Amino acid sequence: MKNITILGVTGSIGSSALKVLDNHTEKFHLHAVSANRRLDNLIEIVKKYRPDYAVCADGEYFFSQTGKTSIVCEGIPIYSGNDGMEHICNDKSDIVLNAVAGKAGVALSFKAIKQCTELALANKESVVCAGNLLFDEAAKNNCKIVPVDSEHSAIFFLLKDKSPDLIHTIHITASGGPFLNTDKREWNKITPSAALKHPTWNMGQKISIDSATMANKGLEVIEAHYLFSMPYEKINVVVHPQSLVHSMVEMIDGEIYAQLGPKDMALPIQNAFSYPDMIQNDYNRLNFLSAVTLTFLPIDMEKFRMLNFAIDCGKKGGMYPAFFNNVNEYLVMQFLNEKISFLHIENAMEKSIELLGKENFDKKLNAVEDLAEIDLLSCDIASKAVTITKGE
Repeated sequence: MKNITILGVTGSIGSSALKVLDNHTEKFHLHAVSANRRLDNLIEIVKKYRPDYAVCADGEYFFSQTGKTSIVCEGIPIYSGNDGMEHICNDKSDIVLNAVAGKAGVALSFKAIKQCTELALANKESVVCAGNLLFDEAAKNNCKIVPVDSEHSAIFFLLKDKSPDLIHTIHITASGGPFLNTDKREWNKITPSAALKHPTWNMGQKISIDSATMANKGLEVIEAHYLFSMPYEKINVVVHPQSLVHSMVEMIDGEIYAQLGPKDMALPIQNAFSYPDMIQNDYNRLNFLSAVTLTFLPIDMEKFRMLNFAIDCGKKGGMYPAFFNNVNEYLVMQFLNEKISFLHIENAMEKSIELLGKENFDKKLNAVEDLAEIDLLSCDIASKAVTITKGE
């Protein structure tokens, strides 16, 4: 039985992970869980799944709700704040699932690598912002990184036992988001509520907006570059509205291997938890007894410019991928708070990259500690870019 720790248990990925545990109680033991806030949800999970302990990361919020820095729920301790997160990250576990959204999850990946046999990684920012450093640290600590994103999970298993010399192209599929067929002249009218309505997946707010702009697919291209040591020239994005083919690998002889499956994040999570073995799935299967339609379309790079910006930053390397990620997070929050328009996201990103090019900075990323400085620089430049582009 493997001991599982879930960071970000109350989010959509965390919920899917609990679904895996529900169906395989004999194989996995839930050792520890964390949530940022959502204390009521966290307590429900503690009562139902009875982990050894839990952590509420937002210490101030936890204290405002309980008047304490820790409590005991039905005999199970719930810690809080930085001390609680240090405890969970420094605790031994077979598998740590990092499902914390955004750049907040990057430092957690580095801490977890030192204490677990496998990092099941749903936090793509860990790879985007510090790919080389992350994999160097994993190798040093003999920790396997297994991707949980449906696209990268598909590629991970499709590439198994295949020589890199035989790979022609990796094709990452994209649903196209809610505005695939929306005329770009209408993008200024797009509201946050409309952008959050993803056509095929039920996800958190930030990733839903990223899917609408295609920034998310850009982050996935950068992630694939680091995960699979694949040059950008061999990574392609193709629109697949049905979201049933999660990715494809094209060989040098023209054959294409594809992974098909239902739209259910529990499956790549189960594959990560059971790796290198495979276990029975009885809770969601693709039904070929009913009609299945598969459509593939080329991506319109002029329409979805955020994808272009991400790939360009990925190719520049150094601090550029982390810069793109941090600026994007800033702009998404501005849009969700209705301070900028949907179209303004890409305009401000373009201006931010232009402003960064005028800065005198060291392009190299030498240590994970450098990310804090990059974050400050990113937010400062993004703020200036928003002000400038609003006046244009």
